[in-house]
Amino acid sequence: MTSPLGQISPSQIYMLFTQFLFTTILGFRLSLLIEEAQFSAWLPLLIGSFGGYVITYLSYRLAMKRPTQFFGNYGKSIVGSWLHYPLIFFMIFSFSFSAAFGLRNLQDFIIEVYLPDTPEWAVTSLFAICVAYAVRSGVQTIFKCAQGIFFLSIIGSIVIPLFVVRDMNLDMSVALFNHFEARKIWKASYLVTALYGEMAFVLYLFPYFSRPERTMRSLAYATLTSIIIVLANMIPAILIFGPQLAGSLIYPELELIRFIRAGSFLENLDPVLIAVWLSSLFIKISLLLYLAVIVLTQTFSLKDHKPFSLSMTAIIVGLALYMDKSGTSFAKMRYSGLVNFIIIAEMIPVIYLLVDWIRSVFSKT
Repeated sequence: MTSPLGQISPSQIYMLFTQFLFTTILGFRLSLLIEEAQFSAWLPLLIGSFGGYVITYLSYRLAMKRPTQFFGNYGKSIVGSWLHYPLIFFMIFSFSFSAAFGLRNLQDFIIEVYLPDTPEWAVTSLFAICVAYAVRSGVQTIFKCAQGIFFLSIIGSIVIPLFVVRDMNLDMSVALFNHFEARKIWKASYLVTALYGEMAFVLYLFPYFSRPERTMRSLAYATLTSIIIVLANMIPAILIFGPQLAGSLIYPELELIRFIRAGSFLENLDPVLIAVWLSSLFIKISLLLYLAVIVLTQTFSLKDHKPFSLSMTAIIVGLALYMDKSGTSFAKMRYSGLVNFIIIAEMIPVIYLLVDWIRSVFSKT
């Protein structure tokens, strides 16, 4: 069997992380972003994506110091075992919880929109089987899946605004540039930073990359592409529904698809477009779970991640099913506590980078 080390190309990194970034915003965070920033929602997107890219760059700098080694193995040589293991288990829980959260969002969407009478456990279990198989198959499979649906995903996301452009209230467009409120922009930017900062998790995959020195270039292109796609869908949503209505809709992107005028060949194709989008979300969940599994494998110095695949999948299924079922408190956790939790997880590599730099300075003196 061919080793997956050094097999992931820069183009595959670009394709996966492009979908990794824009699917979450379009699916579950678009309404919150518009609700928080109103007409100026485009500005937090730019600020937050830049902030997330900076966090990712710091993680990249740490990874480039030992590009052929796994962080789970060498981290203890930087901060010591007493600190490394608590931090690494925090990261494992972070990956698992984020994967479970994505699975829960996916479950709620399918049940609310398409299968209202289906038991939660049935929907979650079916998707979990696919996720477990992808994780067990390895990182190459996940990246190749992203590569396989990349163009369908991009076309499906870009074509929607083209069919609703005639319905946009262009008189409102001036408000995009003269309605600014610093507090709301900051809050929305913090949310976007947490999302784009998830690119920092490439630290845990670095030995798999064939050309690690080009990783940041691929992520820069992925960031730019995702921004264009999100703006192409967010601005029409604001100019058609208005910021108040768009911010209160649960799934603005779905409503935008259904708003396509009668007679369009896309009029009844929303399940097809949603299926492509859900495939991208499935890839994100699979990657997050794979990160949890591979870091756990490295922590116990094992050579094969497969024994943990099913057990970790069962854990995220349990988390997804038993998260708070109260819509209000679930939303609060989603958009406050979870954001802080993710930011902390993203900043952990920065701690290692800082300690590594201090140690190198003192070793020279």
